[in-house]
Amino acid sequence: MTRLLLITLLAFGFLPLFAQQEPATIQIIPDEYAKIHHDGEVALLQMKYKEALTHFKKVLKKFPDFSPALRSAGACYELAGDNLQAAEYYEKALKISPNFSRALYFECGKILYQCGRYDEALKYFELFEGFKKMSPMNFAYNGLEEKKVEDKYYEQLDANIRSCRAATDSLQFIGIKEVKNIGGAINTGADEYFPYLTNDGNTLFFTSRKNEKSDENLFTSTRPRGDWRGSEQVPDFNTGENEGMVTMVRDGRRIFFTACQREDVLGPCDIWEATTDGLGFSHAKPIGGTANSDTWESQASVSCDGNTLYFASSRPGGLGGTDIWKAVRNKDGVWGEPKNLGPNINSTGDEEAPFITNDGKVLYFSSTGHLGLGEQDIFVARQDAHGQWGFAKNLGKPVNSAYRELGIFLTPDGKTGYFASNRPEGHGGMDIYQFDLPQQLSSDPITYFEGYVRDSITQLPITCTVMAKGHLPIKTDNEGRFFLCLKANDTLHVEVRADDYHNYINHFAVPKWENRTAYHVNLLLDPLFKLPTYTGDLLVEKGVPMPVKAPTNEIHHEILFDFDKSELKASEIEELEAFFSAGFNGKAIQSVEIVGYADEVGSEAYNLKLSEKRAKAIGAVLKNKGIKVDKVYIEGKGEAFGNRPDWQNRKVDIVVKVEK
Repeated sequence: MTRLLLITLLAFGFLPLFAQQEPATIQIIPDEYAKIHHDGEVALLQMKYKEALTHFKKVLKKFPDFSPALRSAGACYELAGDNLQAAEYYEKALKISPNFSRALYFECGKILYQCGRYDEALKYFELFEGFKKMSPMNFAYNGLEEKKVEDKYYEQLDANIRSCRAATDSLQFIGIKEVKNIGGAINTGADEYFPYLTNDGNTLFFTSRKNEKSDENLFTSTRPRGDWRGSEQVPDFNTGENEGMVTMVRDGRRIFFTACQREDVLGPCDIWEATTDGLGFSHAKPIGGTANSDTWESQASVSCDGNTLYFASSRPGGLGGTDIWKAVRNKDGVWGEPKNLGPNINSTGDEEAPFITNDGKVLYFSSTGHLGLGEQDIFVARQDAHGQWGFAKNLGKPVNSAYRELGIFLTPDGKTGYFASNRPEGHGGMDIYQFDLPQQLSSDPITYFEGYVRDSITQLPITCTVMAKGHLPIKTDNEGRFFLCLKANDTLHVEVRADDYHNYINHFAVPKWENRTAYHVNLLLDPLFKLPTYTGDLLVEKGVPMPVKAPTNEIHHEILFDFDKSELKASEIEELEAFFSAGFNGKAIQSVEIVGYADEVGSEAYNLKLSEKRAKAIGAVLKNKGIKVDKVYIEGKGEAFGNRPDWQNRKVDIVVKVEK
């Protein structure tokens, strides 16, 4: 845009073609060739690069040292993507006429950076910096509009000098060898961008606009045998408006995406969330809190634990264009006030499409404001020990090019990266590419840790709160499941407190894990009435009848259940309460034994669980009455003695032992 601004000023006479101020060198050519040069500038302004270049070369053939034509020819090559030729013409213009244009020193430094000639680029930036104190009268181009362009360049200068110095380190630091187009099953002549893969790497989501008139939609593809299938729109998700970049919480249960022009959208586009069962998305809604505003919000990336959201926004308070912001989830689940990531990340240009690594310490994003190799590049920044973001570094070639690069994604194992680019060797428009991530770019290894809290006897899930050291309290879902992102080769200390269960305290070694699936552990909680521990008089072989006479200090009671049921009816609870209210002739209770049974319908494993659930239901009633239950025996299938009808086997036997 700055280059086109200068061309506009030249073409319409706001800048003098021949400056008359001393001590700048005056270059004069005949009116005939001045008109040819002017026609070239008009063609360049109309983006007719070949036509414009023809005019400039006609002038240069007659006047090879005419700096304005050299500069304009360089602009043709730069806008056409030929940075090497652009650098050659810019350098020649300044070599012939060092006082021709102060702004051209900045432009020459920028194009040399894009060519990978970082030391030379730094030299031109430092010269431009040194010229700041000089009078504009020392340069041929010195009008008011040129001064405005120079002021814009000086705003970018510090960051560009920093980028040059960092780029030398990046040559050893980055080390990406090559990028590969992921192929025609995904990429078409249209735009495909914002790639995101599921943890197992076999499902790809991406945004696509199939033609200039269509809206953006979310597409998906799978690769069951290693090769991507043709893509299709995500079913029951897209609307007639734009749907953009999707990011999934690492637990695979929730997504964030961009929704535009929907009924509940506050601005042009907002960040929404939805749940997923692995097959589709549902319950789409705007995220809570103040992350969305009446301006543009889009392209969210969520931290591994799901508690920090990075996104692009044009909201007030930024540094210019669109910036990267972050919001942190409060304890009540609502997103807090967003904060700008500051000048090391954001610039006066556009920063967008953030991606945060599993460890939360490395941020990737696309930018037009930081010094890049082309229209838009991908950058990386690291967080220091104090939580501050370091300077952004350009990923360099071959990821970045003279064209546009947008929307990076790294697989959970940290080994492969995906991004989009409109470089000409693709299938057309924006295509998705992949590359192997070198060790130098790796973040700290993180393991996806999935725990299930279950009853140690029935194996049924328990809804409760898990206290993990160093983490916020986690509520298990209806499967008893919780999810954590943990440092590999570390130790997790957990404590669980749940009604009707003994306190659970344990620690787990956390291995290094590739995260295609989460590392799985079970947390088994012992009920306050333990199952099974009783090995006393009631433990008899199946088919052998119980003794006819029970010990004199034992009192027996039986509760019958309906078919396939383990819940107590109100009448049965009253019956239990009446039984224990009888007082047992004033004798103190020594222990209570509970024996659960099931009929022979169904599998042995199912009936075992059913009989356990029946015994547990009885135990819960006794616990509420303050009666200690410490010995329980479970028979999992049918009766332990005799031949009785099925309905008589759907029962729980209660044996109360009292003082003799």
